[in-house]
Amino acid sequence: MKEKDQELVSIIVPVYNVYPYLEQCLDSLCAQTWRQMEIILIDDGSTDGSESICDRYAGADSRIRVIHKKNQGVSAARNDGIEQAGGRYLMFVDADDRIHPELTEVYLQAAEPGVTVICGATTKEETWKACSAADWEQHVEYLEEAQFMQAYRDDYINPPFNKLYAADVIRKYGIRFPEDVSLGEDLWFNLSYQEKFRGAWKIIHEPLYYYRENRSGSLSNLYRRDLFEIQQMKAEILYHFMQNIGIWNEESKKVYYGMYWDRLFLIARICREYERTHPEDRRLGLILSHPVWKRVWKECRTRKLLNWKRRIKGICVMLYKMTS
Repeated sequence: MKEKDQELVSIIVPVYNVYPYLEQCLDSLCAQTWRQMEIILIDDGSTDGSESICDRYAGADSRIRVIHKKNQGVSAARNDGIEQAGGRYLMFVDADDRIHPELTEVYLQAAEPGVTVICGATTKEETWKACSAADWEQHVEYLEEAQFMQAYRDDYINPPFNKLYAADVIRKYGIRFPEDVSLGEDLWFNLSYQEKFRGAWKIIHEPLYYYRENRSGSLSNLYRRDLFEIQQMKAEILYHFMQNIGIWNEESKKVYYGMYWDRLFLIARICREYERTHPEDRRLGLILSHPVWKRVWKECRTRKLLNWKRRIKGICVMLYKMTS
């Protein structure tokens, strides 16, 4: 560990109107046992007092820097943080979340060449508070690059908040979050990074990150007219990623098409529920007429992925078509 003792870690935190939660987040960052770090707060045009909290914490801790800017969205805020970061490693933390006091130190202990370190996360505060960082080495799983879809299926790939990033890779290849999309940008960034980093994953199955789920106003709670198109975009970039790194094999296809069908059905169900209360805004019929449904169903059938749950979903889709 001695050679890593002076490694600077940059923690990037986009902040936008999270006044009720921001102090808890910043307290968890300031309490990190790893002291060699800089905390970069990107105030994305907050109007609820979050901006004042950022300034107060920066005045009390020299490791904290604040950048105030007009509101441009979370991707632009993270990109601004990347531009300002001087650390060898990068971390992203959402301003309404908290991290275990030893998370950064565990990351540095686990770091090794050619490996992306990922930690577990939870939405249950009692689980997060009870977790122990002391025995993290007993809860490590290694996944090789060829096992990418296993990590993706278990939801380790998509989030940016659960990883330690090598800053030199991000800088060398100019990897940034796309600012012209507001859903799916995390996957885009992580696949762009992984395609250049090219390595395995070290997953620490301790929930060292606590994230708030279903906060009022969260994008994940809102129906969007472009949900279907975003799903198509994500499926496309995922497919090209696997092609580019040479892991588009039968095992990957099984996970890919099974998840594809499940996500398509979820979008159909969300649209169905929305239309019940908004009959003037009907898109489900158009979505269900898209040829992707037949194609993905055929791929699932060919690979014997149609368990009883997916067959029931198929019946629901047929009923949706009849009544849309």
